[in-house]
Amino acid sequence: MFMRSGFVRSAILLMFIAGMTFAQTPKPEEVAQMVENISLPQDQLKSLAFDMRMNLPMPLSILCQLRYQAPDQYALHVFDNYDQTPILIIIGHTAMINDPFASNLTLVASAGVAFNFVPQGSDYNAQFAFNMPLDGKINNHVELDFKTMFSRVSENLKVENATAGSLVFSGNTEQKSRCTAILAAQEKFALREVRLFIENEPTAILEIEKIKVDAESEPIADMFPLAALASSSISLNFIEPQGMIDTALVAMTVIKAVFARSAIRDPQLREKIEAMLNQKVDWFSVESVDASRSEKLREIFKPL
Repeated sequence: MFMRSGFVRSAILLMFIAGMTFAQTPKPEEVAQMVENISLPQDQLKSLAFDMRMNLPMPLSILCQLRYQAPDQYALHVFDNYDQTPILIIIGHTAMINDPFASNLTLVASAGVAFNFVPQGSDYNAQFAFNMPLDGKINNHVELDFKTMFSRVSENLKVENATAGSLVFSGNTEQKSRCTAILAAQEKFALREVRLFIENEPTAILEIEKIKVDAESEPIADMFPLAALASSSISLNFIEPQGMIDTALVAMTVIKAVFARSAIRDPQLREKIEAMLNQKVDWFSVESVDASRSEKLREIFKPL
């Protein structure tokens, strides 16, 4: 009898706690106030890590993994999400660009990480690249503007409690895009995941997840695996861009690398790529080059 009454009291207590949790669900504007921006190297962070997936209806799916540890360790890993073949890898001050249009793998000896997730007009863009030295100094730069993004989510707002004290936020913009997010309200940096959808597309066009700020155990590669590349029999091309023209040409190489592998798999995309390059492409040769080195690169560079 005592055990039964104790069980009843426990059940009532759990119901009371659950009722309190429900009553304390924050309003959407309160959730928006939990969101903070990130700017490196300006912000005094011990570490930063996140994964980003871009899913474009071309089709094109890219996985970006950014890692930072104070005071100045940066790494950016970009993969074709179709089979995790590396496209752009920046570790330390060395960048690798896997452009199937080029017969050699491009290595840049002095490069910094550049990553921006910022508004451009009514759109929100995620851009990744490498920075060339300015006055002999490597410039790493990360800009994540989450506040503006949340301020544009103004319709059909909803906040729900989830497991482990996390919150699920959702809503639409005036342009009918949809945003969903997961936040850990008790953490110093609350935002954990955010997904953006465009109208009539069931798959998120952009996902930023596994966001960790000042996580002590977050690993980061500090040495570029140059020896492994050198022993892989992949042809390498070491470059050191000089001036704006060289830098622009290398930046175009990154753009080509992002789209090339999708075009290999999708013939309908090839005309768009040729129009972008303003030239005809020998796609049989491009596919052969990609096939000869993609497997070796996947062995050397794996998603984190």
